[in-house]
Amino acid sequence: MRPLADPTVTGADVAVVLSSGLARYVALFRAQPPAADLAETRLLGDLTAHRFAQGFAPRVERFDSSVAAPGREIPVRVYDPGGDGARPALCYFHGGGFSMGSVESFDLVGAALAEATGAVVVSVHYRRLPDSSYAAAQDDCDRAFAWSVRQAEALGVDPARIGVAGDSAGALLALACAANARDAGGPVPVCQALFYGAFAMDPERSAYQASRDPLLSGERVRQYIALFRRCGGLDSHPAPVERDDLAGLPPAHMVAAEFDPLCGETDELAKRLDAAGVATSLRRAPGMIHGFLRAVGVSSDARDELARAAAAVCALLQPIDRRGS
Repeated sequence: MRPLADPTVTGADVAVVLSSGLARYVALFRAQPPAADLAETRLLGDLTAHRFAQGFAPRVERFDSSVAAPGREIPVRVYDPGGDGARPALCYFHGGGFSMGSVESFDLVGAALAEATGAVVVSVHYRRLPDSSYAAAQDDCDRAFAWSVRQAEALGVDPARIGVAGDSAGALLALACAANARDAGGPVPVCQALFYGAFAMDPERSAYQASRDPLLSGERVRQYIALFRRCGGLDSHPAPVERDDLAGLPPAHMVAAEFDPLCGETDELAKRLDAAGVATSLRRAPGMIHGFLRAVGVSSDARDELARAAAAVCALLQPIDRRGS
């Protein structure tokens, strides 16, 4: 239900009434100190990420590890919600326009996702643009999923119940990870959890110009798209909404946000997945903005949306013969 008492917030010169607590999140986000360059922006994002929690502390155990890869290691943070037996798991890729974000700045999301789903969450610190190419970022994500399957016994998870999840840029990475795993002929994610994804990568979309999101303007979206394209993001495949090889992907639960300029492309991709025979569910979260998973510490409505998504994802993480029972 849309709250009536939350303050209005201006986004792209349009006043919008946000769900409960989101005005506080917007204020916290805007309070981050100005940065001189991308490196400082990333550092400040890590140093100040705790401000979004506001005392909210998901009951999970955390530990850091790494995935061995040729000439490098891929950092991961694992969130363990506890539980007996082999648990399900999600390999999670954070947002940040492909150039920002980290396991630290999205720590609250990884922890909240693990607590809400009861799944072990492996959050991946993939290489970011423009320091590396899109292909490098995707390779890190693909390797981290494969590592999660190989290390299932050590992690205490069921290798047949490991899905992928991502928000914003991470949702695109998650979808591509599932497609790459399918094409490689090895283990494939059991499901996809895709939150307010960047699926069109077309700077001319009218929705960007008309953005009502107080934090994600059309100009900022266009900047991220330009970087994605410049770093080879469309070299191997078109944007997700234009891919013609969606058949055979695992079931997907998708979440869009009402005021997010990316909202429409989530709808489009959901329809394309459904047409390709992929079991797909879609939730358009009312009163929500892009990135609302990071607001779970200050917004009861954001926590409710996470709980709703977690219920849908938990059903997909069940063994195939138990789904829908």
